[in-house]
Amino acid sequence: MRVEVPRVEFKVLGPLEAVADGRALPLGGPKQRTLLATLLVNANTAVSADRLCDEIWGESPPASAHANVRSYVAALRRVLGPASGEDRLSLGHRGYQLRVDPDELDLYRFEDLVARGRAALAEGDQRRAVCNLREALALWRGRAFDRVTHHEALQIEVARLEEARLTAFEDYAETRLALGEHRELVGQLLAQVERDPLRESLWAKLMVAQYRCHRPGDALKSYALARAALRDELGLEPGDELRRLHRAVLTRDPALGDVPGRPVQPVRPVAVWRPDPRLPSDIADFTGRDLVMSRAAALLELAAARPAGALPPA
Repeated sequence: MRVEVPRVEFKVLGPLEAVADGRALPLGGPKQRTLLATLLVNANTAVSADRLCDEIWGESPPASAHANVRSYVAALRRVLGPASGEDRLSLGHRGYQLRVDPDELDLYRFEDLVARGRAALAEGDQRRAVCNLREALALWRGRAFDRVTHHEALQIEVARLEEARLTAFEDYAETRLALGEHRELVGQLLAQVERDPLRESLWAKLMVAQYRCHRPGDALKSYALARAALRDELGLEPGDELRRLHRAVLTRDPALGDVPGRPVQPVRPVAVWRPDPRLPSDIADFTGRDLVMSRAAALLELAAARPAGALPPA
């Protein structure tokens, strides 16, 4: 007769946790937690003892590595439930296997909700897509497998999950912008660009949201911050998309305010900045005038790109 496995909620989208009956289970020391993390990455699939050793100790496992793995597995069986330990965490001829139901692992729930959200987008149901994507993103409590020792395979999985989180957030943000919910989105985008300052697509969405909130100055400041981050960290200038968006903000392009299903309000063109003759003549730079300098540089770039004889925008 098959033993009924008690329900355990495993959480990997943040610090590693296992919860049963509302109580956090003691998962042991760093090496035992790394073993559990590796089994969760490969849930319902056998993982060899050699691979577990690689994930726990890297390239220098001790002579007692296999014995230690057996000890960690025994300890986890006791933690996960004495009556169902071997049914939950079993050893077969191919290695150790941790049985996890789809609703027991936050990673599975995240991937399912994102898939539902994207299916709703494909069907044109933006409201349902936002609900699913919001619920998926709410499962994250920090960086995946936070405070778990990472070796090669687990590092790759952490990077994969972070990219999955970012693309889900971008889908969420893009959908809310399409629904005209830019005011509610600015704060979330500010938090995201602080966390991922080299992600140009996040800066672009932030600039659009700020512009639609009638804050073009903030949008231009965001461009300046994005450009500084890219230059300082990578030695690169912003890409074409971000530069085009910057020019669109400077010229008050009506397309920036175009929200599907909502009328576009005409906006006055931006005034061309000119130096103030009242400034003292001995000032060698414009300390504290980054926004003005950013706008002036972009207008010069527009002038250089305009065909000879073309009139400036009205």
